[in-house]
Amino acid sequence: MTNYIVKYQLHLHTFNKTEEEKISVERGTRYFNRELGMNCTVNHELDAVAYVKHLHKTEGAEKLFKFPQEVHDNSEGIGATSLTILRCWVG
Repeated sequence: MTNYIVKYQLHLHTFNKTEEEKISVERGTRYFNRELGMNCTVNHELDAVAYVKHLHKTEGAEKLFKFPQEVHDNSEGIGATSLTILRCWVG
């Protein structure tokens, strides 16, 4: 099965720090998009990018990045984050 690799930057506003990561999204991944009010399926690169954006909105930054324990222990928590998609390709 085909996987799409999405490279992105996650900016942690509370810590004024930017992290760069990649995530692999399997072709055929299904999810419910509340904004559209419908089920969606990842069939190509644009769908993979939409899925990563959906993860950031619904699951939060924790789904996209492994934070050190000291960030979780901080009284402010993770705080606000911004997602920037850098690239998507078949991998």
